[in-house]
Amino acid sequence: MGGLELGVCLRGRFRSDLQSSRLVSTTHITSLTRTCPSCGALLPTRLPVCLSCNWIAGVHNSIPFHELMGLPYSPNPFVVDTALLKRRFLEAQRICHPDAWATKTEPEKEAALELSNTVNAAYKTLTSPLHRIEYILKRNGVELEEADQLNDFELINEIMEAREEIDNVQPGNADRLHELRDENNAKISQLVKMIERLVAKADWRETKNAAVRLKYLDGIEQAIRRRLEIM
Repeated sequence: MGGLELGVCLRGRFRSDLQSSRLVSTTHITSLTRTCPSCGALLPTRLPVCLSCNWIAGVHNSIPFHELMGLPYSPNPFVVDTALLKRRFLEAQRICHPDAWATKTEPEKEAALELSNTVNAAYKTLTSPLHRIEYILKRNGVELEEADQLNDFELINEIMEAREEIDNVQPGNADRLHELRDENNAKISQLVKMIERLVAKADWRETKNAAVRLKYLDGIEQAIRRRLEIM
């Protein structure tokens, strides 16, 4: 084979390999299966990861986080077994964490990194009641915006008073901060129960209003946490 022909052949092979690499690294499945589409083996989790043939893929954002983590979306997606969620998260990371794919091909490593990030996002979202309800609202066409304000003036006054008291707690008085946290957590628990009932009825308008209130109460928790960190 002449030099020119060899060069053309190598360039063609390089383009073919590059296209194949891009195909693998950008493949996103739109539905989860129990068996590997590459070798037919039973998959160890709901993730598109096969340890038998080293097949791995990303997931399309149309797949609910609940389904990805093996949790029920119906009848109420706001109700999540957090202990089961944590177990599923640890199981998922054992097979898709980038460290587990460190010796594989570049496309496989890229897919593992992307899938691991998606699993992390799913876990973070579903663990937090605030992030969870924001996610559920978005899936139902309702956005919780930064500019959304409370219309409950009594609650607004309570929140302003709580923030002021947090700011005025004397250095070293961590006990008072813990008391304020307990009071705030009680309000959050009541609100979470209300959101659960609203989601069950698919009352997205009232659910959004409750989510806005939850966002403000979560802000109080964050303020308490920041003060405790410097105590």
